[in-house]
Amino acid sequence: MQNQVAIVMCNRVGKEGDVTFAGQSMVVAPYGNVVSKADDQEQLIIADIDLTQTAAARKQRPFLELRRPEWYD
Repeated sequence: MQNQVAIVMCNRVGKEGDVTFAGQSMVVAPYGNVVSKADDQEQLIIADIDLTQTAAARKQRPFLELRRPEWYD
C-alpha cells in the first residue's frame, strides 16, 4: 500500500516434480483491495484498473513526501 499503485501478481498452477504451485494470481488496487483473483486452477482473470484511485490514494496518504533521500546510500 505504501507504493500506492495497482499490482498484478501471477503464479503458476499445477505440479512439477515434488512442487505444487498454488496459483492465486490476483490484481490489487492502490488501497490494497483485491480487484480480481484466481483460484488454484489455470485461469484467465480480467480486471479494470481505475487510474484515478492512484492519484486519490497519493493525495490522501502522501507517503512520497515523507521519504528521506538524505538517508539513502
